[in-house]
Formats: sequence, C-alpha cells, structure tokens
Amino acid sequence: MKRREFITLLGGSAAAWPLATSAQQPKVSRIGVLAPVPPTPAMLSAFRDGLRGRGYVEGQNLSIDIRWPQGSFDQDPSVVTELVNSNADVIVAWGTLATNASRRATSIIPIVMVFVGDPVGSGFIASLARPGGNITGLTSITADLSAKLMELFTELVPGMKRVGVVHNPNNPFGTIALRETEDAVRKLNMQVQVINAQTSDEFDRAFAQLSAESVGGVVMLADPTVIEHSRRIAELAQSARLPTAFQSRENVDAGGLFSYAADRNHQFRQAAFYVDRILKSEKPAELPVMQPTKFELVINLKTAKALGLTVPLIMQMTADEVIE
Repeated sequence: MKRREFITLLGGSAAAWPLATSAQQPKVSRIGVLAPVPPTPAMLSAFRDGLRGRGYVEGQNLSIDIRWPQGSFDQDPSVVTELVNSNADVIVAWGTLATNASRRATSIIPIVMVFVGDPVGSGFIASLARPGGNITGLTSITADLSAKLMELFTELVPGMKRVGVVHNPNNPFGTIALRETEDAVRKLNMQVQVINAQTSDEFDRAFAQLSAESVGGVVMLADPTVIEHSRRIAELAQSARLPTAFQSRENVDAGGLFSYAADRNHQFRQAAFYVDRILKSEKPAELPVMQPTKFELVINLKTAKALGLTVPLIMQMTADEVIE
C-alpha cells in the first residue's frame, strides 16, 4: 500500500470514530418533577431508587429537573411553562395543585401524578381503570381514611368532645377531605371547628383560635403546605398543648404527635413504574391509576409524653414506626 493511500485510509477511520462513539452513547431520558413546595429528600430518594431499579441512572441515561413555584402556581406560572419548554419526556406532578398546573400547560407531554386525592372529580382522568388522556399515576384517595384516623385519635386522646380541623381552601381536594373528616368526627358524637390556613402566619392564627375555643385536638388535612411548615406547626401544637393528627409522616418526624396516611415515599417509588412504561412508549391513557396499597401509622412518643398522653401499648405494637 502506498503512503498516501495509507494516510487516506487512516484519516477515514479516524473520522468515523466520533460517529461510532456517538452511536454507543445511551439516550438520556428527561424527567421533570413539579411540586407546589420543595419535595422532601426522602420523596426524591424513593423516586430515584425506583428509577435505578429499572435501569435509569442520573448522569448516564437520565436527567431529573425539579421545580416548584415561588409562592403559588398562579403567582409564578413561568415555573410550569419553563418545565414544559425544557423538552421533558415525562412530568411527575406531586399533588392536586401541581397536576392541575401541568394539565393546563400541556396536553401532549405525559404526566404522572403522585398523591392526588380525587383525580376523577378534579377532571384529570376519565376513570381509574382507563384515564383516557395524558395523565395517569397514583391517587391517595380511600373511602375510610378519615374514619380510621379519627378512630386512632380517640384512642390517643379519649374523652375529646370538640375537634379542630385545619385545611387549605385552595387545594381542590380540600373540600372532599374536609367533608369526610367532618362526617367522621360527627359519627363519633363530637363537634368540629374548621379553620382555613396555608401560610406560616395563618397557621399561627389557627392554633391561637383553636386553643382559645378549647378544642381537644386538631386534625391537619393533607396539603403540601402542612409539610412545608412542619416544624412550625409542631411547635405551635406543643406550645398550645393541642394533640394534633396529621396525614404525613414528615410532620411526625418534625415533632407532631402522630400520622396515618398512604405512604407518600412508597408512592414516589411507584411513580418510577409509570415513568418507565411511558418511556417505553406505552400511553398514559391506557395505564390504570393505582390506589394506595400501603398505609403507615407513625407515632412520636416524645411528643405524646410532652402532652401528657399515654400511647396504648397495642397502638405502639401495630405502628409502622415509633419515634422515641
């Protein structure tokens, strides 16, 4: 072979190397996570674990873009627009507010909802079995959740006659959750006092008012703002000496008395199942929505002691976690 021919051949081979290398690079799946408030590290860790178990690893074949608004979605609509314009393959939306904001922004990008109270009533899907649009995922709704929570509450605080209920009126699921909780309270022959709150100042006023009205305990309805202000709410409850029930374990970790609800971290881990199926070209419209299968009871014994409460031994034994 002549020298010039050898050099030409070598040059042609070298030019092909980048193309071969490029062909071997894995496709990077882009996942957007939209939340009304910053997601907890535990939620995101569960989601990443679920994806990792299905072969998706950040920095290799996966990128995750996590966003939340400054204030509310109405106050900061650009956070949703920017996520939609980022060419995300799938959007994972935590809660009713984030799912609603995502749905208004796109009817094309698949949306996996997590911990949405009433997806059918909210108009997100046609039915649990056949969602019918670009949204599927997991709902937190169960028929007897409020009744079970109140049953546990009366075991912890026997003799309650009046219960305060705090909820966010801007959460579309709040109306349903409130009605179910009021029904559960009244079936136990107790009175109910409802207070609206979603900001730190409003939580301050809520506990001051409930304390002044001598309620025997407080139920904090599920809402991302309750998790966002978990430490402050725990401080308010203990300062007012008001036993408080929650629907998220993050509040108990922060010093709340107890929680009973669907396992939110488990739902984030299950969201990876939907993301994987959608990335493999399945349609959200044909992926049935999951209902909760795992519930957890978490009790803070230290807080119970500070409030002068004795936690029944059987409740401690059946709890998923007891914080001492």
